[in-house]
Amino acid sequence: MLGFLKKLAIGIGKVFLAIFLIFAIFTGYGFYAEHTAKKKASAMCSSIKPGQDPAPLLARAIADGASDFQTRWGNVDGVDTLYITYVGLPPFSRHMCLVQAKSGRVISVRQSYLD
Repeated sequence: MLGFLKKLAIGIGKVFLAIFLIFAIFTGYGFYAEHTAKKKASAMCSSIKPGQDPAPLLARAIADGASDFQTRWGNVDGVDTLYITYVGLPPFSRHMCLVQAKSGRVISVRQSYLD
């Protein structure tokens, strides 16, 4: 009976250790992904200057690692807006560089965080 309880305690301990390790790895990845996404969004925003041609920005953002699903152009009231999106800890954390352009020129750039 004592041998069985010892084996049971060791088995339960291994299960808790495995759960703890999975949680620790997930947490470590989350911190890394958040830091990387924020850094990339900041670097992208700081590299875009008002007055420059916005045409190559979408391809450049995708090549830099931005989400190809969430990075896209939109148009509101005649102003084109490029939402360059870097995903931090999936699926909720999104670090964005918002680029507004009009008449073929960038008019504003700002960094944003969603979720």
